[in-house]
Amino acid sequence: MSAPLHGLLLAGGKSRRMGTDKAELVVEGNLSLRDRGLQILRRVTTSAQLSIAADDTRPYESTTVRDLREDAGPLAGLEAAFQLDPNAAWLVMACDLPFLTESVLEDLIARRDPACDVTCFTSRFDGKPEPLCTIYEPSAAAPLTAALDNEIRCARKFLSAVRRHELSLPEETALDNCNRPEDLAEARLSLSEGRTTKTITVEFCGPLQEAAGTASAEIETQSSTAAGLWEELRMAHHFSLELEAIRVAINEEFQPWTHPLAHRDRVALFPPFAGG
Repeated sequence: MSAPLHGLLLAGGKSRRMGTDKAELVVEGNLSLRDRGLQILRRVTTSAQLSIAADDTRPYESTTVRDLREDAGPLAGLEAAFQLDPNAAWLVMACDLPFLTESVLEDLIARRDPACDVTCFTSRFDGKPEPLCTIYEPSAAAPLTAALDNEIRCARKFLSAVRRHELSLPEETALDNCNRPEDLAEARLSLSEGRTTKTITVEFCGPLQEAAGTASAEIETQSSTAAGLWEELRMAHHFSLELEAIRVAINEEFQPWTHPLAHRDRVALFPPFAGG
């Protein structure tokens, strides 16, 4: 018999790259990412809790679960949830997933395998398991505590060490997240105007050529902005550089990362060059 399934919305991050609390952001409609996430989780689980940082003293209308450790990342939130109810399974969801829908979570639950420690989706970018939209069974509690005691803070690293039931995403962009203002612009434009498939010619400059294995490529993308395209390319080619280190030109003119993409655009990516 399967353990009862509770929901846990992770909202205890520092939001350093966004520059403001991501959970408070409104991407579409009138609900903040926090309220939207809790609403979805309540519809598909027996109850939903809000995971908050150990030092977060703000009042919330929803029931909260406070991290037991400071600065231990999302795994600390899951540890606190298991302490609250060690006999329950926890559907853990990051708050910054504006494309995640109720139907995707229903698919995850329908294909749950309680014989494994976790049931998770794999990334559309690199095929690796995604830890922040995952069902963690009670059997995951002991290895989780051991990992944290051994200073393991990376949720993906923890996930790679337990028994997993891996699933492909039923909706390709469901786990695209919002870490930066540029990601927020991508999400808002995509959700307001819809995503269409565009053919883009990408030119890789400097060290990016070697990493990509080519100087240029014609690709199809549904990204709405240059930032969305860069994230696709970064994950696909395992680029080590982050967006802040790259300049982008669209049709031979430098543009901000929030610039919309159009069919048949030419996008050039310029990494930092030695000496300048």
